[in-house]
Amino acid sequence: MFFQRIQYRLIFLFVLFVALILIFSGYTLLWSIRQQLETELGRKLTAVANAASVQLEETEVEYLLISPGPRIRSRLTDRLLRIQSVTGVKQIYLFDTDGTSLLDTDPAVTSNTPYFRLRFYRREMEALEAGESSYTILFEGIDGQPTMTGFSPVYLNGRVVAGIGVDGSVTFLEGVRRLRNRLYLIGLLGIGLAVILGLFMARSITTPVAKLARISRKIGRGDYSEPIPPLSRGEIRQLAQTMEEMRGSVLQRENDLKAMLAGVAHEIRNPLGGIELFTGLLLNDVNERSKAASHVRRIMKETAHLKQVVNSFLNFAKPQKPDKALYSVDTLIAESAAVLQPEIEKKSLNVLRTGAPRNLKVCADSGHMKQILINLLQNAVQATPEGGHIHIHGSEGKDGTVRIDIEDTGEGIPKDRQALIFTPFFTTRDTGTGLGLSIVKELVEINGGSLSLIRSNENGTCFRVEFPAEKEPENAAIQSQSFQNPKKPQGDSS
Repeated sequence: MFFQRIQYRLIFLFVLFVALILIFSGYTLLWSIRQQLETELGRKLTAVANAASVQLEETEVEYLLISPGPRIRSRLTDRLLRIQSVTGVKQIYLFDTDGTSLLDTDPAVTSNTPYFRLRFYRREMEALEAGESSYTILFEGIDGQPTMTGFSPVYLNGRVVAGIGVDGSVTFLEGVRRLRNRLYLIGLLGIGLAVILGLFMARSITTPVAKLARISRKIGRGDYSEPIPPLSRGEIRQLAQTMEEMRGSVLQRENDLKAMLAGVAHEIRNPLGGIELFTGLLLNDVNERSKAASHVRRIMKETAHLKQVVNSFLNFAKPQKPDKALYSVDTLIAESAAVLQPEIEKKSLNVLRTGAPRNLKVCADSGHMKQILINLLQNAVQATPEGGHIHIHGSEGKDGTVRIDIEDTGEGIPKDRQALIFTPFFTTRDTGTGLGLSIVKELVEINGGSLSLIRSNENGTCFRVEFPAEKEPENAAIQSQSFQNPKKPQGDSS
């Protein structure tokens, strides 16, 4: 789930890229600086060792090797201590070719004490035997402290008879560890900064994409009201411009379609009124029991149906602007069911009306609410088999919204058609224009609400009409009746 979002993938890849660069560059830098420090420190330690060997006269060295007395040992140790004090090294010691202590600035080390650690310095000891100064690599000792030693040979009669070792000071050697810790800190700060920059970069991409996705969903639902602003730069901006052109084209085609429908409906309605008038006159002139009278009544019935279709076209093409007022949800539900009571009784349906809590009110246009609720209820009546159940339920959402649910126990809408039910001219029935739900959805939206399909399966279908909690409009009173003398809505309920 984490890597399914492009935002997190972009952050992860960016941070990984920066971390690899920091690790590689930090390691390279640390290795380079460590090599330079080792070289400089090695040269310093060997220089100190050389200076200490110069302070030892051959006769003094000879006495130390043959018969070392406390006076000469004390005098030479004082010299080494002065050198240690001036140079700041950790320890200076003199040892013979067998690796045994002759002098040491560390008072804990006595004479004739073997230096076992010298056995591990084979390369450096070989260099001493060859009369060359040398130094060890920088490493951590048993105590965990960085350690490095420089060596210088001590001559007697032209040959190497002893060596001087100088251990580097902990203070100087700690610089390497501090440098390493600082590089670690810089790396962590760099990764943290990379996370912040990665988040910023990812959001600069995902935020406009999410906005485009949200507007695309609205367009997919048939809502073209929100224009697509220029977003970001580059390809995303180009995509936004393309989608805006598409939205404009679709909106223009829909407006053209509505204009065409309105024009056709007006052209049909005028002669249709004449047909309705003269059909009524003709019915008065013929014998009511004759065969001609039944034909005339059939013409009148089909004319009424055609008039209903024409009105559906007009309602879809030019819905009236809402004149809002507060209406009781309980009253709306009761009167909507009363309008369709004959059809309900004909199919022996059981209609359960659940009243809204606390006398809930909805702010909408009365005529629009008439079309919305009766059309949805008529769909439920047509979808429910004989003896079935219909549940009309009004409720208040947590955020104060007003909800009206209409549920039936029909066969449901096939899944492959559910996404198309609000599309104009789409219908699941053999008769009808397919404008019923399209008109209902548009009327709900122009009143500030939303219409949604909550569920639809073999157990039935549930539609929800939801309106935001609104205050009473100015100069408007709460209506005790949702509308007077309600009639069936104009148009089909597809």
